[in-house]
Amino acid sequence: MNFRQITLNIARAAAFALLAAAPLLTPAPLLAQGQKAPAMSDPKYGDAAAIRALPAAKLNALLADPQATPYAKAKACVRLSVIGDASSVAAIAPLLEDDKLSVYARTALEQIPGDAATQALIAALPKLSGNNLVGAINSLGVRHDPKAVDALSKLVNAHNPETAKAASLALALIRRPL
Repeated sequence: MNFRQITLNIARAAAFALLAAAPLLTPAPLLAQGQKAPAMSDPKYGDAAAIRALPAAKLNALLADPQATPYAKAKACVRLSVIGDASSVAAIAPLLEDDKLSVYARTALEQIPGDAATQALIAALPKLSGNNLVGAINSLGVRHDPKAVDALSKLVNAHNPETAKAASLALALIRRPL
């Protein structure tokens, strides 16, 4: 295992640790008396284990289901980061604009091989703002795909300093991958 593979494994482990600690998937630390913690399952798709057991095609359908809870969609994205392929990109891409699910969508797209995931992230850039935009820029850097250079170069001089900084760092990762 070379240095790049070790670094990527560390980055993946850190990303999954962040996903595990995300507020969407954990109950509020302090609940008022009589208040119940949010359900950690979906009425239609079940708990995390049931969602993880679904094949990629059903996970893609889950993401398109307007009745699926954010919990189920988050779990589907986490699973698609492992088993997803180019056919999953169209189902994941719309979630990049969702404030609650954007991080899950980006994590999945970072891991899905092929041009479709990179193109989905690039296509989403003009539609995103704030943390969602910075996250998508970071994901392009993680993918190390030179096809993102033109889109990222346009953001280096953005008025928002966070956007400009993220674009510069992503370009550095693409030009000199770990």
